[in-house]
Amino acid sequence: MKKVHIWLMVWLGLIPGLLVAQDFTNIASQRPVAFNGSVELRGMFYGASGIANRMEPFNYFLSGSPTLSIYGWTIPFNFTVSKKQTSFQQPFNQYGLSPTYKWITLHGGYRNVTFSPYTLAGHTMLGGGIELNPGKLRFGVMYGRLNRATVIDTASMSLVPFAFTRKGLAVKLGYGTADRFLDLSFLRAKDDSTSLPSGILGFEDRVKPAGNSVLSYGGKFTLFQQFFIESDGAISLLTRDLNSTLTLDSIPDKTLRRLSDFLDINGTSEWFLAFNAGLGYQARNYGIKANYRRIEPGFTSMGAYYFTNDIENLTISPNYNHPSGKFRINASVGIEQDNVRLQKESTSKRVIASGSASAELTKNLGVDVNFSNFSNNQRPNTLRFADSLKIVQTTRTLGIMPRFTISSPEKIQMFLLSANFSNMNDYNSYFDNNPDIPSRDIRNGQYLLNYTLSLPKRRMSFNGSLSYTNLKSAAVTNSYQGVTIGGNYLLPNNKISAGTNLSYMLGKSNDTKSNIFNGSLNVSYAINKLQSIRAMVYFTNNNPGSAVTGVNPSFSETRGEIAYQLNFGL
Repeated sequence: MKKVHIWLMVWLGLIPGLLVAQDFTNIASQRPVAFNGSVELRGMFYGASGIANRMEPFNYFLSGSPTLSIYGWTIPFNFTVSKKQTSFQQPFNQYGLSPTYKWITLHGGYRNVTFSPYTLAGHTMLGGGIELNPGKLRFGVMYGRLNRATVIDTASMSLVPFAFTRKGLAVKLGYGTADRFLDLSFLRAKDDSTSLPSGILGFEDRVKPAGNSVLSYGGKFTLFQQFFIESDGAISLLTRDLNSTLTLDSIPDKTLRRLSDFLDINGTSEWFLAFNAGLGYQARNYGIKANYRRIEPGFTSMGAYYFTNDIENLTISPNYNHPSGKFRINASVGIEQDNVRLQKESTSKRVIASGSASAELTKNLGVDVNFSNFSNNQRPNTLRFADSLKIVQTTRTLGIMPRFTISSPEKIQMFLLSANFSNMNDYNSYFDNNPDIPSRDIRNGQYLLNYTLSLPKRRMSFNGSLSYTNLKSAAVTNSYQGVTIGGNYLLPNNKISAGTNLSYMLGKSNDTKSNIFNGSLNVSYAINKLQSIRAMVYFTNNNPGSAVTGVNPSFSETRGEIAYQLNFGL
């Protein structure tokens, strides 16, 4: 008999929002101690025919999410007990608290704090800090570990990803309200080169210890209650190798030379800019905003996980809402390009446009429309390149969704039609001069007709839908058409409910046909207010229509699940 592996994962603030800041302002009215949550035991069954099993024939999970509250401190726990162990590359045990009293907030443990979009922006940090907001003053400081050194994954015996221990300090100082404010923030982070994993040959050749300093500002000002100006900007200094022997004499940048006295700067250092600003007018029912954004290639902040860089765009965004609330429209149109520093051999320019409109035509009939257009045109700079490498494309999407509702105390009916079209047109002259090369134009259409019937007094509901999708290009023609039906029923005692869903999909790809059938049945029983049982069965039959035996074989799968749940509160 296999050994049962038990893992206990206690998360306190693992996910943003899982543990919010605790407020002690009204501590006298808080309940001293409270304990609540739920525990669930699930048994799962699986069987397959035509293919090898993709799951264990039998497995079970015991999971729980109890929460302890002490005078308003909310401390949630999560645990899982399973038959099968899963390997992790990083530990899952994370703890964190953010108690608040009036205008003082303390942070400790694993926290996700945002000071600005370009400095500390939601990156998980293990450390401590404080935020002070007395009146209009806004101050915050955080210090801790942003990343831990990579350890060996015992399952694969590999290092993924390669990383040093990284620590950082973030500071924020501002003044103002939600409509009028000015904030300054600073981030300084760097890798600890002494945290190199021991016994790993070649590690130092794969990754270098880096350092990063970012200075950012953010502000918004409202004039005459309707005009507003908002802007964020930052300068980022990145040193790619803190141990590099290259000196500042090897780079001509005078700004870096001046900063070398108090920042980690050497021959691998470079600075980047990021900036965006918007000017707008917002009345009660309409408004317009012009926005400019520029992020240089290579812009990096170790306090954020990801940036889309090497981009510059200018957009204008109007909006309108009819006083009756029956008609709304939002739109945006502009131009965008890359190669901000003119370092590439070509520049790609795009026309970006999008819009959405919603209208209530009658009491029962409404319609939603969405549209977007993105054009891409690549032009050479200092070097000429072959037409076959040139990109001149336009991508358009259009979605139309009319809906019709019939409502009465006995039944509610809703008809929804959705039609979505997209085209990618390639205008490269290279294809015009070479008729033997097929066009890269692609057309796609998706159609859905959905019907829902609800009978509140009978505790019943039904749904059905028809769908059709097609994709056409010079090389491939694919289409899929399907039908789905289902229903739910709740017994008069409100303790037993049952539901089923059946779907069939027929696909065609050139001369090959395929079909997929899916079915599900679920039943739940409420024993009392605290306990419930549910059972579910899923069935799939997949026939890909492949003429090559063993490559894409036909198969069927059956999955079942029985679960018991206990809710408690003390």
